[in-house]
Amino acid sequence: MIEYLKQAFWFGPNIPGLGRLPVNALAVLGFTIFGFGHPGFWLMGAGLEAAYLASLVTHPRFQRLVDAMSRSQTSAEAEQSRQELIRSLDLPSRQRLIALEGKRGRILDLARESQAGDFELESARDALNRLLWIYLKLLVARRQLAATGAQTNAAELERKAADLEQGLAAGSLPTALRDSQTATLKLLRQRLENLERCDENLKQVDSDLARVEAQVDLAAESAALRGGGAAVTANLELASQTLDVGIDFGESEATVHALDQAYAAPPRERERG
Repeated sequence: MIEYLKQAFWFGPNIPGLGRLPVNALAVLGFTIFGFGHPGFWLMGAGLEAAYLASLVTHPRFQRLVDAMSRSQTSAEAEQSRQELIRSLDLPSRQRLIALEGKRGRILDLARESQAGDFELESARDALNRLLWIYLKLLVARRQLAATGAQTNAAELERKAADLEQGLAAGSLPTALRDSQTATLKLLRQRLENLERCDENLKQVDSDLARVEAQVDLAAESAALRGGGAAVTANLELASQTLDVGIDFGESEATVHALDQAYAAPPRERERG
């Protein structure tokens, strides 16, 4: 309701060359100025403003207009954030995403050519968009994992750990030095374990990326052979449910979380893309 009141107060027609003219706000300003000459204008203005706002904010058509404007703004902000994520990827990753988006377009074209119903088209578009969002998240996660692995030299860590183990095995170190080196060795082993997990996660992400690509290819083949959006949706629903796993997105964590919230809206409130 607060948003409806805000929009109603500043509502006005679009004037070519001037943009939106807030007639109501200007009228309030006028009554305020006239009220300094005669207080009766303040009472009259308050009554007219209350009646105007009450009639407009409760009008279903105006509410639908405000809701549509809000959805449009949310979609624009979400798309801007999505583009920022895409720009953070390396060129090969961006090319993979572009290729998959092209396949999405061809699938929807095939569904339209087969004269699929509006509900089938909407369901297919929503399923494809969800799967492409998961794909982009996987690419972002892969970027983070690859960067983490590149910052650490496993062979160097192994060499340092081996040197420490050899020195500790000699048994001739002072107690304080032995304790210090034992603690350092433990830290090195923990770093090596983290690196191993990073490598395993990277392999999992690569596997999931390949799976999404194969799933979209299958959907394209199904759409070409059987037509319609129902076949596409059936092929994609399971993948979108099982691939969306929690992974560290590094500095992009907040952006990914915000987009997850935006894309959690009902299908008809999302960007149709």
